Amino acid sequence: MLFGSEWLGSINLWASLALLIIGLVCLLTCKRVIKQVIGLNIMLQGALLALIDAGRANGKMQEAQSLVISALVVEVIILAIALALIVNVFRFHPGGQVDDLDTLRG
Repeated sequence: MLFGSEWLGSINLWASLALLIIGLVCLLTCKRVIKQVIGLNIMLQGALLALIDAGRANGKMQEAQSLVISALVVEVIILAIALALIVNVFRFHPGGQVDDLDTLRG
């Protein structure tokens, strides 16, 4: 093993937990839709970091990397759809508040 690989595992674990918590706090406290999407993106990056760390710990980096690449593709698609919906929200409600979305009819 390389020097300091024990540190790498604990730093990755704490960093992924910190990203998950920051993203969750952003989702729960922010009222604007764009900030909630950013919080969701931060949360997903924490989950992907945890997945890479789990693959490194189990010695299955190739499987973990392929899962992360697949998740990144899905994340980009979801982010593009979310941003398209946010553009429509800002057309009708320029403030972008989540509470204003109750008045949308479709």
